[in-house]
Amino acid sequence: MCICFMGEPIMIAPTTLRTTLRERPCYSTFVMFQDPAVVGMLAAVGCDFLIIDHEHIPIDASMVGQLVMTAHAYGIACIVRVRDLSRGAIQQVLETGADGVMVPMIESAAQARQAVEWSKYPPVGTRGLHTLTQSFLLSQHQGVASYPPPPSAQLDYPTRMNEQVTVVLQIETAKGLAARDEICATDGADVIFIGTSDLSQSLGATMGDPVVQRAIDDIIASATAAHVGIGIIGPSADALQPYATRGVNFLTVGADGALFMHGARQLFTRSTP
Repeated sequence: MCICFMGEPIMIAPTTLRTTLRERPCYSTFVMFQDPAVVGMLAAVGCDFLIIDHEHIPIDASMVGQLVMTAHAYGIACIVRVRDLSRGAIQQVLETGADGVMVPMIESAAQARQAVEWSKYPPVGTRGLHTLTQSFLLSQHQGVASYPPPPSAQLDYPTRMNEQVTVVLQIETAKGLAARDEICATDGADVIFIGTSDLSQSLGATMGDPVVQRAIDDIIASATAAHVGIGIIGPSADALQPYATRGVNFLTVGADGALFMHGARQLFTRSTP
């Protein structure tokens, strides 16, 4: 797809993360650096998709839009982890053209249903429609953004977005763990992401503690039974491989900051003469 920005054509590659996740394991990392160049670098090293962290990092909303646009220009899908479960948080990031949302701290079936509802257009959900957003303009079949859009675009766009937007729900507390079966069974949820750090804290344990591993195993079992995607984070692709063999398909290798520190440490380590 090609759009015109300030009179210049920009190629935008379509992304199909929701479909790809059904076919094979996909690898990602969290984006914390507020620089579109970082997105290009991560795309170049083989990430399947990226997760912009809008929960822990105070990224300006306009920067989120720039990061999403850059990801699409490189042909890589982009999820945004929102600040919290709220209509505004979900609506704004989806209007940037993000391929989906990751919603933190889901602790009940009601919260899970609410996240899906705010992520989808009617009749599936209650997401509001605006035809001057980055998401709408990038989606037009004509390839060149025009306004006002033809009636066919207004009818077709919500249907296609409902098919394309990926909804990721995080289970990362003891309450969420207790409600895992109901959360995993939520219609419209695509991935259940296990937030291992917060989960271990909520359980009063540390990473590596058997109680945390049992909780992870229980969530994987519930998600598998519900035929929903499963996500988890780890320090490397090799470390995540055992989970990939168990059907975990949304695999996240740390964050860009951690990758930077790991690479810098290796490069600055000097051999003893």
